[in-house]
Amino acid sequence: MAPGFFQITLKVFLVNADRDLLVLRDAKQQCGDLPGGRLDPGEIYQPFTRSIERELREELGTRWKYRLIDTQQPCFVFPHFIQESDSEALGLAFRAEYLSGDLTLSDEHDRMEWVSLSDYDPRGYFPAYLVDAVLEFQKSYASGLRNGYEAD
Repeated sequence: MAPGFFQITLKVFLVNADRDLLVLRDAKQQCGDLPGGRLDPGEIYQPFTRSIERELREELGTRWKYRLIDTQQPCFVFPHFIQESDSEALGLAFRAEYLSGDLTLSDEHDRMEWVSLSDYDPRGYFPAYLVDAVLEFQKSYASGLRNGYEAD
C-alpha cells in the first residue's frame, strides 16, 4: 500500500478580552472558517509560528497585535479535505489572544464577527471538521475558566 500525501493546515482560535472568538466566512465556499491556512513549500522545516504569522497577516492585515499561546502544542488536531486542491489535509489548531488594532479581511473571506465562546453554536455554519474543533475548543476553554484560571 502506498503512503498517503497530505497538506498541513494551521488554524487559530483568536479570542479577545471579552472571551469572544473571531469567526470568518470563506468567500468561495460560503461557510465558517478560522484564521489560518496551509503551509507553503519548505515551511514544514520552520517553526509553525512563522507560518501562522504569515497566514494571519495575509488574512487579517498588519495593523493589529496578538499573542500565540502555547506555541509548542496545538490545542486541536483534525483531518479534513481541501476541495480547492482535491487533497486530504491534517489541521493543527492553535490558540491566540487578540491584543489590539484593526483587522482587515483579505479576499479569501467576506465576513468576520466576534462570537461569544459561552453560547455560540457553530453547527450549520462551519464544515463538520471545524464544528468539532470549535465545540472542543469551547469545552476546553470553559473548563479552564471553571477551574479558576485563564485557558492558557
